[in-house]
Amino acid sequence: MSKNTMTTESCIYEFLRKEFFNSKDYTRDKCRWSLERTKRSLEAAGFETHPRDITADAIQYLMDEVWSKHAVSYMKSECSYLKRFLRFYNNDVIDRMKIVFPQDMRVNVDWLEEEQYDALMNCPKTPFQDIIIHLELCMGFRSVECIRLMLDDIHSGGSKPYMNVRGKGRGNGKYRSVRFHYQTKDALARWMVERNRMVALAKANDPSWEDPGTLILHQLYKNKPIVDAYGEHTGAVDERVLNPLRAQLGFDFANHTLRRTFGRRLFHAGVPIETISKFLGHESTTETLGYIGVNLDDMDAGMAMLAQYDTKKLYRGGPK
Repeated sequence: MSKNTMTTESCIYEFLRKEFFNSKDYTRDKCRWSLERTKRSLEAAGFETHPRDITADAIQYLMDEVWSKHAVSYMKSECSYLKRFLRFYNNDVIDRMKIVFPQDMRVNVDWLEEEQYDALMNCPKTPFQDIIIHLELCMGFRSVECIRLMLDDIHSGGSKPYMNVRGKGRGNGKYRSVRFHYQTKDALARWMVERNRMVALAKANDPSWEDPGTLILHQLYKNKPIVDAYGEHTGAVDERVLNPLRAQLGFDFANHTLRRTFGRRLFHAGVPIETISKFLGHESTTETLGYIGVNLDDMDAGMAMLAQYDTKKLYRGGPK
């Protein structure tokens, strides 16, 4: 480890370079984003941010004032990144504190906070990012279901438009039907402009080219474009959609984060769990409950609803 590392920024750079040299870019970026968030929080509160100078008071401030606003899984993740960073610079303050995290009533899943949802929905996107985010975040599709979706699966006519979705399962997978989100027609129209452009380019370059019929196409090269459907389980959607948006927005999420967020937003909107299960293509409502999670915030809302119910009953002259 070099001895001339002076700033917090250069410490972070050196730590990532040496500790994550064999890691994927996304894994390294997750750590970097976490450490940069921590640095900003400590700076705003007037604490030292150099890894050798971070104290127990600074860690306690993070626990009480910054991380406590999030789920325990988030707190543990942020603390873990910071502990590894401090250990690299021979600071064992977190080890000595023997931190005990509060009990988390949420299952081990993740979803977007409301402000993150708004940021993702409203940020600038490419046409490809736009349609994928819509299908996953607003309709609950799995990544592979976006890739499998055929033009013939989309039924946009009439008063109740829907899509046939080929999900998980042996052979061709199990189908389910999903009604359009209230913004789906607009999202599809925007994407079809881009898709039609690619199709025209492909046919101009190769008159014998045949459209594979998938909603999602990709294009390689500009001068002699190659246009084709995406292969399943290649990671290409992550590379072109999620990685740039994660870097742009500064917070972590995966395809399943978006799908879980869709289910959880339905839950908070009061949609019956049986209906949510149908949307997500689950075998049972038990699977759905574990998927969307029920935490202390949900219990608080439940208690508030019970109090409102009891208040109405007392007002009607019920038992006291």
